[in-house]
Amino acid sequence: MFREFFAHWRKKDLLHQALEETYIMMAQAGQMFEFARGVLFEQQKEGVDIYRQDQIMNKYEIDIRRKVLEHLSVNPQEDLAASLVLTSVVIDLERIGDFAKNIVELATMYPEKLEGIKYLPRLVEMADKVQEFFTLTEESLKEADVAKGKLVMEEHAKIACACDSMLRELVQDEGISARKAIVCALLTRYLKRISAHLKNIVSSVVNPFQRIGFRPER
Repeated sequence: MFREFFAHWRKKDLLHQALEETYIMMAQAGQMFEFARGVLFEQQKEGVDIYRQDQIMNKYEIDIRRKVLEHLSVNPQEDLAASLVLTSVVIDLERIGDFAKNIVELATMYPEKLEGIKYLPRLVEMADKVQEFFTLTEESLKEADVAKGKLVMEEHAKIACACDSMLRELVQDEGISARKAIVCALLTRYLKRISAHLKNIVSSVVNPFQRIGFRPER
């Protein structure tokens, strides 16, 4: 869907501005996640005020909505589908920012270094994979690249299965402490949700509007 309007939006002043701000949100979401995983896995403490970044994401979402509404108020029959797609994308980006903040909060609640946890290597691997999704998603969005979008959607399905599998293991694991189990369980959910929001974003490139967030039709 997104690719059908990609070149057209660049010619529209308000939608062009909204599109550029969406790209800024996309880049910032990736930076927030990278920082959050550094705080949790490596006890990184400097460089980013995650709460300030979250507020900035919220302001961008509001501003993009305002620009889209202003455009539609002048041209109510023009670019309606494109505008709906754009507002859908920024909702997912804002939610990613929230989950990045949640990961930092999790690290604050469990300030010890994560070690001696058998699930840790798999969690790090999943986080690394999700980090790669940010690059692919940004490229898919900017280039209207369907192939990269489909790749993110396919890889998300694997991440979702891995997260669900780990959660089942955690529930049945009587040898892990309650605190470590909670950290691991919450992180699996956060990673799955961030991956799902990235999947939703690229689906706007791959799918028609009515199937945004769902698998491509065969």
